[in-house]
Amino acid sequence: MRPGNANRPRLTFHKRERLCSETAIADLFRLRQQFFCFPFRCFYQFRPANGEDDVNQLVISVSKRNFKHAVDRNRVKRLIREAYRLHHREHLDPVLKAHGQRVRFCLSYATSEILPYKFIQDKIIEVLKRLTNVEQSKDS
Repeated sequence: MRPGNANRPRLTFHKRERLCSETAIADLFRLRQQFFCFPFRCFYQFRPANGEDDVNQLVISVSKRNFKHAVDRNRVKRLIREAYRLHHREHLDPVLKAHGQRVRFCLSYATSEILPYKFIQDKIIEVLKRLTNVEQSKDS
């Protein structure tokens, strides 16, 4: 570890933050709580936190219909993952932690072109803020 980095949290995207369970993903789509924020359709499900180690979980989906080549689908997923990794600790985690909630959500990429990283990053921040607004309005 480099000197001076001891106080900064590590910006990581751990395996436990990825939603892999088929039943949990099926529940996510069955409940149909969603919103659209171009270029993402976001399906979400809030749940109570089960302790300190409980984390928000994410699925990233890029349609094979829109991107025929796996290289392109993987690039889009990598851009989304990177933007989420850098911003979820700042915009999503503190608000949900204060409310004792966690969220499972799916970001489905809904356009057929690879957009610039800066645009995707701005939209990820917007999606995270909308998720926190949904949670805050639900409590009110």
